[in-house]
Amino acid sequence: MGSLIRAVGVDLDGTLLQLADDFIAQYLRLVNDWVAPRLNLDAMFSKAIWETTMWATAQDHGPILFQDAFYRNLCQATEVPRQTIEEVFSDFYHNIFQELRHLGHPVVGAMGFLTQLQAMGLRVVLLTSPVFPRVAIEERLVWAGLEGFPFDWISSFEVVHAAKPHPAYYREAATTLGIEPQQWLMVGNDLEADIRPAVATGMQAWWVNGQELPDDLRGKVHQGTLQQLLELLAASSR
Repeated sequence: MGSLIRAVGVDLDGTLLQLADDFIAQYLRLVNDWVAPRLNLDAMFSKAIWETTMWATAQDHGPILFQDAFYRNLCQATEVPRQTIEEVFSDFYHNIFQELRHLGHPVVGAMGFLTQLQAMGLRVVLLTSPVFPRVAIEERLVWAGLEGFPFDWISSFEVVHAAKPHPAYYREAATTLGIEPQQWLMVGNDLEADIRPAVATGMQAWWVNGQELPDDLRGKVHQGTLQQLLELLAASSR
């Protein structure tokens, strides 16, 4: 491990929470079945959600919050006022989203991993893709068996101006905590969303994946299990 690490950013889906492969498909189906009729929209509503999400995650929205950019685009696509959409989505995430709970399962050792990181004096930040509001992230933390863990910061729909895989997302996390990117370690399972953009901002990275690293990342990225990372951090702190 290179420079002194002061903060560890940890991905959620696929890293701390195991999601079924069809989670997104099931989520979009549930949105269509429950949200669309309440907005007097047809079954193509999920297509508008997906296209708006893809558009929003590809941008650095500058001073505009991610949620504001998202809703502006979605309202234009559906011709539904933002207040109406927000009210229906709030009801959905508070009362219906939990129906997808059976699609998520804890990663063994995840709570112990996070607890030990904090015991080492590191800032522990949940850097999950902020395409969901805070309430949906907290629900998925329940699925992961991590409810109540005192993260130093959680990225969400309401507080960021960019999302994965844009490097601006990682720069914003560093700025928010006041810790230079070079003193961060990003831990994630997705090479394109978690690892490459974090490295591009100057962060160190740990890839939780058994596959072989691409040639251009060899020597730049570490990889292994969460337990192996703890062992390495403990050894380097002695």
